[in-house]
Amino acid sequence: MEVKCTDKRTFQLTEKGQPLGQLTYKNLFSYNAKITLTNSDSYEIKPVGFFGTSITVTKNKTEVANLKMNWKGHIVITFQDGQEFVFKAKGAFHNKYVIENKDEERLIQFDPKFNWGKFNYNYDISYENKPQDSLFILLGVYASNYYIAVMSGAIAGTA
Repeated sequence: MEVKCTDKRTFQLTEKGQPLGQLTYKNLFSYNAKITLTNSDSYEIKPVGFFGTSITVTKNKTEVANLKMNWKGHIVITFQDGQEFVFKAKGAFHNKYVIENKDEERLIQFDPKFNWGKFNYNYDISYENKPQDSLFILLGVYASNYYIAVMSGAIAGTA
C-alpha cells in the first residue's frame, strides 16, 4: 500500500494501483482537510481550540473521531465507539511512524519518503493484518503530516 502526493495538497492512497481514497488539504498552510473514499464517503478534518492541538473528524457534521497530541508527542486517535489508537514516531531519527492499539501492538507503519524534486512526502505503508478501513489509514497519513509540520515548525497558523 502506498500514498503519493500529487499536487502538494492531495495525498492519494492506492493498493496495487487501485485507488482507495484521498486526503486533500484546504491550502498549503492549513490543517483543514477533507478525506474522500472510493465509496463516496466524505470526512472533514478541522483543528479546534486556541492552539489547534485537538482535531475533529466529521461526516455530515457529526463527529466520528478526534485526534489530540499529548505531552509525550504522540497523537491519540479516538473514534466515537470508544476505540483508541496511538500514533508514534519510531526509529533512531523518528523517521518512521506507527499506529498502535491500547496493548501497544503495531497495527500500521508509515515510512515517509521525501521527494526533493517536488519537495513533498510520499508514504510506504506496511501492516501485519490489512486494515479494512481506508479512513483509518488516511487519518494516519494526516497524523504523519501533522507530526512532521508541528515538529519542524513549518506551519505557523491553523487557518
